[in-house]
Amino acid sequence: MVRISEEEINAVRSRADIVDVIGRYLQVQRKGKSYVAICPFHDDHSPSMSISPDKQIYKCFVCGEGGNVFTFVQNYEKISFPEAVGRVASLIGYPLSVVPDSEAKPQDPRKSKLYRIMDETIRYTMYELNAADALPEREYLENRGLNAEIREKFQIGYNPYEDKLYRFLKAKGYADADMVSCNVIRTGESGIHDVFSGRITFPIHDSYGNPIAFSARTLNPQNASKYINTNDTEIFEKGTVVYNYHRAKGTARKEGCVYVTEGVTDVIAFARAGIDNCVCTLGTSCTKQQIRLLKSLAPLIVFCYDGDDPGQAATYRAAQMAMSEGCRIAVIDNRTGKDPDEIVRDAGAQGLKELTSKQITWMEFVLGYLRRHTNMDNYAEKKEFTQKVLAEIDRLDDEIDRQYFTDELAKISGFRLTYEPKQKEVTVTARKPVALDAPDGLTKAEELILAQMLAHPEAVRSFAENLGYLTDPVRNRAAMLIVERGRDGRRIDLAEICDSADDAEVRNLLTELGSSWVYELAYDERVLQGAMRKVLIHIKTMQSSAFREQLKQPMNDESRKLILDEYKECLRDLRRYIDEENNEHE
Repeated sequence: MVRISEEEINAVRSRADIVDVIGRYLQVQRKGKSYVAICPFHDDHSPSMSISPDKQIYKCFVCGEGGNVFTFVQNYEKISFPEAVGRVASLIGYPLSVVPDSEAKPQDPRKSKLYRIMDETIRYTMYELNAADALPEREYLENRGLNAEIREKFQIGYNPYEDKLYRFLKAKGYADADMVSCNVIRTGESGIHDVFSGRITFPIHDSYGNPIAFSARTLNPQNASKYINTNDTEIFEKGTVVYNYHRAKGTARKEGCVYVTEGVTDVIAFARAGIDNCVCTLGTSCTKQQIRLLKSLAPLIVFCYDGDDPGQAATYRAAQMAMSEGCRIAVIDNRTGKDPDEIVRDAGAQGLKELTSKQITWMEFVLGYLRRHTNMDNYAEKKEFTQKVLAEIDRLDDEIDRQYFTDELAKISGFRLTYEPKQKEVTVTARKPVALDAPDGLTKAEELILAQMLAHPEAVRSFAENLGYLTDPVRNRAAMLIVERGRDGRRIDLAEICDSADDAEVRNLLTELGSSWVYELAYDERVLQGAMRKVLIHIKTMQSSAFREQLKQPMNDESRKLILDEYKECLRDLRRYIDEENNEHE
């Protein structure tokens, strides 16, 4: 495992925004000064994870998990600390001097060879598109608004006839079997032929930007298959890929939303309109793997499938799947009967921009879509329609939305429907066995001491001089860590100290205190001394009890006298602390 310097770790942490990073894994919502999210570390049903942009920490108040940006990525992806630092550095574009193991792309010799073949194919087809023989294809693209800049950006090319691609790759030294594995050539009784011969090629990449497949279009009106795609191969599985992911991710994460279309040319249409946070699912059949990729791109998924019946049906299926995965969604209200590519061609970039402004909620789409496909004069169909909509309403958490759409459904269906507030599930997950007794004064005192030490350098000095340790093992380990990190007199950085806490119990305690109201208290030496005195009273009480038990045991006179003297001194200290405590409250 590589070693990343502390300077680089600090640099990555200081540049990374914890809300932005966690937002790439979960849907986050603003709540006051903080953000909240569904906790991924237990079976959470309502947002119980709090994320503080000021302190750069997160804390779940149900399961107790907490930490900084590295802790979250490490626990979420189940990777090592250096790998988590590397992952965060990659997300924010910070160049590390060393590459952690998980960030170094696996050098699979087999896949690397196939990627090289795909790269060579892309370069060759892009070159051929500018050749004289491709004039019809080039004019077709120009007429569709795909100028040289767009063609270069999306690496659009042309695979000529006469198996020229095969001869080119063969001359480069690539084996037939490897070209077949990439599905750029095929073998049969008539010999070896290019798969995409005579077609315009649109390369498809994986989420890392590796070329893995093609979608290809013919201009031959006699060919029944206008578009064909690469078959599933060793490096391409259609249902696990989102087209344009690698280009769209930066803008999508910045904008907080991603537009999802059906096809490659729709994505390119969005780019022509200046909208770069658009991807497609390579057809109308969306998979769970694709939904999870979309979820990692942005908190809001906006579906913009075609406006025809198949496109709207696909929207209904995909959005339902996204809802099941906990995504926040919206739908472009496309009633034009056209796809985005056609809209840009007919109405220009402004036409598509106007369409994207017509976003409706999932429930508005459900009501409209199901109503259009229901014969409301048929009782059985109307009943089925009502049941389907009620099932979707039941998934809503917002009570205003639930009431509004229940009322709307009653108006549309004519059924008498009664709005019922949703019964919220209460999930309690203990991170360790819970004691039957409520937290005692000692626990509160030690937590107050720790919170004051986290927030104020003066408290660290006072603790070291007047107390030095705490009674609870976890709290004591936390105190020793704070003292160690606060030696230079600087205020403790909560996000930084989480990196030093190898012990998860200590880290969870620190983030819990850092997220509590006690952490916000101003420094008060009198309050701190009172808390430390409470700890000392407990310590002296326990010591005096131990001395009494010792004195009951048989021993020689010298030992008894020694223990008795220590016992008397302990009692004097205890009485002094109790007197000070009583005087404090008078």
